[in-house]
Amino acid sequence: MKVILDTSVIVNGLLSPKGTPAQIIGHWMKGSFTLLYTQSMLTEYDDVLQRAWLTERLAHVPDRVPEFLTAVIGLGEQVKGYVNVAGAVRDPFDEMFLACAILGEADYLVSVDKDLLTLQQIQRTVILMPGEFLPLIQ
Repeated sequence: MKVILDTSVIVNGLLSPKGTPAQIIGHWMKGSFTLLYTQSMLTEYDDVLQRAWLTERLAHVPDRVPEFLTAVIGLGEQVKGYVNVAGAVRDPFDEMFLACAILGEADYLVSVDKDLLTLQQIQRTVILMPGEFLPLIQ
């Protein structure tokens, strides 16, 4: 199973170790699914996870962000290429997730972003909330 996790799912997963996003990340690290990412997604993960407010909230686990990013590179599958998805979603920053879904032939895109969730599906990729996705991998 090939899956994309949007940035908000990653942030929530790292902040709340017992929440649904954290459980999804745990399943990924145990090999329950393949995490797809693009270089632009990795850059966004890094940028958001380095923000001061988040760094402060994760101060009790200082290596969590670098370990997570290293895991993405080591355990995830990088998707390369280009597909034009301009205008498919209201926020242009969300287009990278849709492009990754199409190019990587993802089964699922997990998000809490209303703009992405409104689409419900892009080509073969089903767009779900974390609570809808977790039962599929348990």
